[in-house]
Amino acid sequence: MTTNKDCLIYMRTSTLTNKDGDSVHRQKSSIMKWVKSNGYSVKGEYWDIESGKMDTMVRPEFMRMISDSEGLGIKVLVFSDQSRLSRDIIVQESSYRLLSSRGYSLISSENPNSFLEDTPTSNLIRQIMGSFCEFDRSSTVSKLKVSRIRKRESNRDKGIVTRNRTGKCEGSKRILEIHPQLESLILKLRRKGLSLRKISTLLKEEHGYSISFKSVGNILEDIDWMKKEKRRMKRLETV
Repeated sequence: MTTNKDCLIYMRTSTLTNKDGDSVHRQKSSIMKWVKSNGYSVKGEYWDIESGKMDTMVRPEFMRMISDSEGLGIKVLVFSDQSRLSRDIIVQESSYRLLSSRGYSLISSENPNSFLEDTPTSNLIRQIMGSFCEFDRSSTVSKLKVSRIRKRESNRDKGIVTRNRTGKCEGSKRILEIHPQLESLILKLRRKGLSLRKISTLLKEEHGYSISFKSVGNILEDIDWMKKEKRRMKRLETV
Protein backbone atom coordinates (compact mmCIF):
# COMPACT_ATOMS: atom_id res chain seq x y z
CA MET A 1 0.00 0.00 0.00
CA THR A 2 1.39 3.38 -1.00
CA THR A 3 1.02 6.66 0.86
CA ASN A 4 1.48 10.29 -0.10
CA LYS A 5 4.89 10.06 1.58
CA ASP A 6 6.19 7.46 -0.87
CA CYS A 7 8.60 8.46 -3.61
CA LEU A 8 10.87 7.16 -6.35
CA ILE A 9 14.42 8.44 -6.73
CA TYR A 10 16.42 8.96 -9.92
CA MET A 11 20.16 9.31 -10.56
CA ARG A 12 21.97 9.92 -13.83
CA THR A 13 25.64 9.83 -14.81
CA SER A 14 26.69 11.04 -18.24
CA THR A 15 29.08 8.29 -19.33
CA LEU A 16 30.42 4.87 -18.48
CA THR A 17 33.54 6.55 -17.12
CA ASN A 18 31.41 7.72 -14.20
CA LYS A 19 29.92 4.28 -13.61
CA ASP A 20 32.42 3.38 -10.90
CA GLY A 21 33.03 6.95 -9.75
CA ASP A 22 31.48 8.79 -6.84
CA SER A 23 28.97 10.88 -8.84
CA VAL A 24 26.08 8.48 -8.31
CA HIS A 25 26.99 8.12 -4.62
CA ARG A 26 26.96 11.90 -4.15
CA GLN A 27 23.58 12.10 -5.85
CA LYS A 28 22.09 9.33 -3.74
CA SER A 29 23.53 10.77 -0.54
CA SER A 30 21.92 14.15 -1.26
CA ILE A 31 18.60 12.53 -2.15
CA MET A 32 18.49 10.27 0.90
CA LYS A 33 19.31 13.17 3.21
CA TRP A 34 16.26 15.04 1.88
CA VAL A 35 14.08 11.90 1.99
CA LYS A 36 14.88 11.22 5.65
CA SER A 37 14.52 14.87 6.66
CA ASN A 38 11.06 15.06 5.12
CA GLY A 39 9.73 11.70 6.27
CA TYR A 40 9.47 10.08 2.83
CA SER A 41 9.87 6.40 2.02
CA VAL A 42 11.77 5.30 -1.09
CA LYS A 43 9.88 2.64 -3.07
CA GLY A 44 12.27 2.42 -5.99
CA GLU A 45 15.57 3.83 -7.25
CA TYR A 46 16.67 4.23 -10.86
CA TRP A 47 20.02 5.03 -12.45
CA ASP A 48 20.68 5.89 -16.09
CA ILE A 49 24.11 6.12 -17.71
CA GLU A 50 23.06 8.52 -20.42
CA SER A 51 23.98 11.92 -21.83
CA GLY A 52 22.28 14.88 -20.18
CA LYS A 53 21.14 16.04 -23.63
CA MET A 54 19.21 12.86 -24.35
CA ASP A 55 15.43 13.18 -24.19
CA THR A 56 14.22 11.87 -20.84
CA MET A 57 11.51 9.84 -22.54
CA VAL A 58 14.02 7.59 -24.30
CA ARG A 59 16.19 6.82 -21.27
CA PRO A 60 15.57 3.19 -20.25
CA GLU A 61 15.70 3.63 -16.46
CA PHE A 62 13.76 6.89 -16.52
CA MET A 63 10.97 5.25 -18.50
CA ARG A 64 11.03 2.24 -16.16
CA MET A 65 10.58 4.65 -13.27
CA ILE A 66 7.57 6.29 -14.95
CA SER A 67 6.07 2.88 -15.72
CA ASP A 68 6.57 1.71 -12.11
CA SER A 69 5.17 4.95 -10.73
CA GLU A 70 1.97 4.47 -12.72
CA GLY A 71 1.62 0.93 -11.39
CA LEU A 72 2.38 1.92 -7.80
CA GLY A 73 0.41 5.14 -7.86
CA ILE A 74 3.44 7.17 -6.74
CA LYS A 75 3.68 10.68 -8.14
CA VAL A 76 6.70 12.05 -6.24
CA LEU A 77 10.02 11.84 -8.10
CA VAL A 78 13.21 12.99 -6.36
CA PHE A 79 16.44 14.06 -8.10
CA SER A 80 19.63 15.46 -6.58
CA ASP A 81 19.35 18.54 -8.81
CA GLN A 82 17.78 19.73 -12.04
CA SER A 83 20.72 18.69 -14.21
CA ARG A 84 19.96 15.02 -13.43
CA LEU A 85 16.66 15.51 -15.24
CA SER A 86 18.57 17.14 -18.08
CA ARG A 87 21.43 19.57 -18.70
CA ASP A 88 19.68 20.81 -21.83
CA ILE A 89 17.28 23.60 -20.81
CA ILE A 90 14.75 22.76 -23.53
CA VAL A 91 14.68 19.05 -22.61
CA GLN A 92 14.59 19.96 -18.92
CA GLU A 93 11.69 22.41 -19.19
CA SER A 94 9.65 20.31 -21.63
CA SER A 95 10.08 17.22 -19.41
CA TYR A 96 9.06 19.22 -16.34
CA ARG A 97 5.95 20.56 -18.11
CA LEU A 98 4.94 17.12 -19.39
CA LEU A 99 5.37 15.36 -16.04
CA SER A 100 3.66 18.17 -14.13
CA SER A 101 0.67 17.96 -16.46
CA ARG A 102 0.39 14.26 -15.56
CA GLY A 103 0.27 15.02 -11.85
CA TYR A 104 3.89 14.36 -10.93
CA SER A 105 5.77 16.33 -8.29
CA LEU A 106 9.45 16.73 -9.17
CA ILE A 107 11.75 17.51 -6.26
CA SER A 108 15.38 18.56 -6.29
CA SER A 109 16.99 17.49 -3.01
CA GLU A 110 19.51 20.33 -3.24
CA ASN A 111 16.89 22.98 -4.03
CA PRO A 112 13.48 21.51 -3.10
CA ASN A 113 11.35 24.40 -4.34
CA SER A 114 12.93 24.70 -7.79
CA PHE A 115 10.49 22.20 -9.32
CA LEU A 116 7.49 22.52 -7.02
CA GLU A 117 6.66 26.20 -7.42
CA ASP A 118 5.11 27.42 -10.67
CA THR A 119 5.36 31.17 -10.16
CA PRO A 120 7.05 33.58 -12.60
CA THR A 121 9.97 33.88 -10.17
CA SER A 122 10.46 30.12 -9.76
CA ASN A 123 10.13 29.64 -13.52
CA LEU A 124 12.85 32.25 -14.05
CA ILE A 125 15.13 30.66 -11.45
CA ARG A 126 14.54 27.18 -12.90
CA GLN A 127 15.37 28.37 -16.40
CA ILE A 128 18.44 30.30 -15.21
CA MET A 129 19.69 27.22 -13.35
CA GLY A 130 19.00 25.15 -16.45
CA SER A 131 20.99 27.65 -18.51
CA PHE A 132 23.94 27.33 -16.12
CA CYS A 133 23.77 23.54 -16.42
CA GLU A 134 23.70 23.79 -20.22
CA PHE A 135 26.61 26.26 -20.16
CA ASP A 136 28.56 23.91 -17.91
CA ARG A 137 27.92 21.02 -20.30
CA SER A 138 28.96 23.09 -23.34
CA SER A 139 32.05 24.35 -21.52
CA THR A 140 33.03 20.80 -20.55
CA VAL A 141 32.53 19.55 -24.13
CA SER A 142 34.70 22.41 -25.42
CA LYS A 143 37.48 21.68 -22.91
CA LEU A 144 37.41 17.98 -23.77
CA LYS A 145 37.64 18.82 -27.48
CA VAL A 146 40.76 20.95 -26.88
CA SER A 147 42.19 18.18 -24.71
CA ARG A 148 41.61 15.59 -27.46
CA ILE A 149 43.30 17.83 -30.04
CA ARG A 150 46.37 18.20 -27.81
CA LYS A 151 46.41 14.47 -27.10
CA ARG A 152 46.29 13.69 -30.83
CA GLU A 153 49.22 16.04 -31.50
CA SER A 154 51.20 14.52 -28.63
CA ASN A 155 50.45 10.95 -29.72
CA ARG A 156 51.34 11.68 -33.34
CA ASP A 157 54.80 12.78 -32.21
CA LYS A 158 55.08 9.50 -30.28
CA GLY A 159 54.00 7.44 -33.29
CA ILE A 160 50.60 6.56 -31.80
CA VAL A 161 48.44 7.18 -34.84
CA THR A 162 45.27 6.17 -36.65
CA ARG A 163 45.24 4.41 -39.99
CA ASN A 164 45.14 7.89 -41.60
CA ARG A 165 48.36 8.82 -39.75
CA THR A 166 46.66 11.38 -37.54
CA GLY A 167 47.32 11.37 -33.79
CA LYS A 168 45.17 8.87 -31.92
CA CYS A 169 43.45 9.57 -28.60
CA GLU A 170 40.41 7.28 -28.61
CA GLY A 171 39.05 4.06 -30.08
CA SER A 172 40.31 0.49 -29.79
CA LYS A 173 44.01 -0.26 -29.56
CA ARG A 174 45.97 -1.31 -32.63
CA ILE A 175 47.40 -4.84 -32.80
CA LEU A 176 50.97 -3.63 -32.24
CA GLU A 177 49.86 -1.69 -29.15
CA ILE A 178 48.42 -4.90 -27.68
CA HIS A 179 51.15 -7.26 -28.94
CA PRO A 180 54.35 -5.21 -29.53
CA GLN A 181 56.33 -8.44 -29.93
CA LEU A 182 54.62 -8.95 -33.30
CA GLU A 183 56.80 -6.26 -34.87
CA SER A 184 60.04 -8.25 -34.71
CA LEU A 185 58.24 -11.52 -35.45
CA ILE A 186 56.54 -10.28 -38.63
CA LEU A 187 59.69 -8.50 -39.83
CA LYS A 188 61.68 -11.70 -39.34
CA LEU A 189 59.19 -13.71 -41.43
CA ARG A 190 59.01 -11.00 -44.08
CA ARG A 191 62.80 -10.94 -44.48
CA LYS A 192 62.58 -14.61 -45.44
CA GLY A 193 60.60 -13.50 -48.50
CA LEU A 194 57.31 -14.99 -47.32
CA SER A 195 54.00 -13.69 -48.68
CA LEU A 196 51.48 -11.92 -46.47
CA ARG A 197 49.21 -14.98 -46.59
CA LYS A 198 52.04 -17.31 -45.58
CA ILE A 199 53.02 -15.02 -42.69
CA SER A 200 49.39 -14.96 -41.56
CA THR A 201 49.26 -18.77 -41.65
CA LEU A 202 52.53 -19.20 -39.72
CA LEU A 203 51.46 -16.68 -37.08
CA LYS A 204 48.37 -18.80 -36.47
CA GLU A 205 49.99 -22.24 -36.64
CA GLU A 206 53.26 -21.57 -34.83
CA HIS A 207 52.52 -18.62 -32.54
CA GLY A 208 48.76 -18.65 -31.91
CA TYR A 209 48.04 -15.20 -33.39
CA SER A 210 44.92 -15.07 -35.54
CA ILE A 211 45.75 -12.20 -37.90
CA SER A 212 44.49 -11.84 -41.47
CA PHE A 213 46.95 -11.31 -44.31
CA LYS A 214 45.48 -7.81 -44.81
CA SER A 215 46.25 -6.97 -41.19
CA VAL A 216 49.79 -8.28 -41.68
CA GLY A 217 50.13 -5.83 -44.58
CA ASN A 218 48.79 -3.00 -42.43
CA ILE A 219 51.23 -3.86 -39.65
CA LEU A 220 54.16 -3.76 -42.09
CA GLU A 221 52.97 -0.36 -43.32
CA ASP A 222 52.71 0.85 -39.73
CA ILE A 223 56.23 -0.37 -38.94
CA ASP A 224 57.61 1.36 -42.04
CA TRP A 225 55.78 4.59 -41.19
CA MET A 226 56.98 4.55 -37.57
CA LYS A 227 60.59 4.11 -38.70
CA LYS A 228 60.29 7.08 -41.05
CA GLU A 229 58.61 9.12 -38.32
CA LYS A 230 61.39 8.33 -35.85
CA ARG A 231 63.98 9.45 -38.40
CA ARG A 232 62.01 12.65 -38.99
CA MET A 233 61.80 13.39 -35.27
CA LYS A 234 65.52 12.74 -34.90
CA ARG A 235 66.30 15.23 -37.65
CA LEU A 236 64.10 17.83 -35.95
CA GLU A 237 65.96 17.35 -32.67
CA THR A 238 69.28 18.11 -34.34
CA VAL A 239 68.03 21.30 -36.04
